[in-house]
Amino acid sequence: MKNNLFFRPLIVFSIPILILLVLAIPPVWTTMTGEEIKIKTAPVDPTDLFRGSYVALNYEIETVKPSQLDDSVISEFKTRNMGDYKKVYVILKQSNDGLYKVDLVTKEKPSKGVYLKGELEIPYDLKRATTVQIRYGLDNYYASEEKAKEMETDALAKPSVAIVKVRNGNVVLTDIIIE
Repeated sequence: MKNNLFFRPLIVFSIPILILLVLAIPPVWTTMTGEEIKIKTAPVDPTDLFRGSYVALNYEIETVKPSQLDDSVISEFKTRNMGDYKKVYVILKQSNDGLYKVDLVTKEKPSKGVYLKGELEIPYDLKRATTVQIRYGLDNYYASEEKAKEMETDALAKPSVAIVKVRNGNVVLTDIIIE
């Protein structure tokens, strides 16, 4: 009976800690073992570039053309509502300048190559849409206040590149380089 009273609180307090550890494993593992790639960031409105000590980012790979969508993704549009998000895999290819760009968006997990997991926003009318948006969860980069101010000034005048680690579709933003 006495042992039971000791272990109950231990179990109750251990569960949240275990949940946090399980949630932290994929990003840490991706950072440690993932392949490093470079992705070009898209221009951001300078009035909304920083909130506190982080940078709000957009990426060129977040906007894709309907021609880059696999038939498996297009067929899903008929069964979903506008504004819904669909889990997709974005296959990337390296261009001559060393940056990675979207090659194909599919709902099937690729068996090889560099790819990211994302959420594709279902457009109102795919036939008329010129672009489709995909979210990767790479919207913010945290920096010290001094570095954030310096980056804000430089990012307005020069293009920037995000350095990310990729492993099995998981992606972690590790650095921003302003060229």
